[in-house]
Amino acid sequence: MSITDSKTIDMWGIPKSSPNKVILGIADHLSWSKTKEGEHLLKLQEKLNTYISFIESSEIYSAIPSSKGASPTIRLIGNFPLSTQGEIFIERATAILQESGIEFEYIYKLIEE
Repeated sequence: MSITDSKTIDMWGIPKSSPNKVILGIADHLSWSKTKEGEHLLKLQEKLNTYISFIESSEIYSAIPSSKGASPTIRLIGNFPLSTQGEIFIERATAILQESGIEFEYIYKLIEE
């Protein structure tokens, strides 16, 4: 499961420290290189659309019954730092999702080889 599998929710969890929050995670292993940036943005948009649909259709409550009443957060976990276009996309997506009551965050997590 990853950003390339656009129709799947990669991971989810309800933090013990914040039981009123449900975190839906997206695993992003793709580079933000200039030559692949457009493709990366498209894959991210497709994946986000799946997550938004999962939340807005209330499918989240049948798949994760303990999420009822919890505030949804979509967390993008990337293996590479964002490019300038990636940062712009994240900022815009965050603003749009906030209007729908969905939090969005990006975490850069370097995977050492």
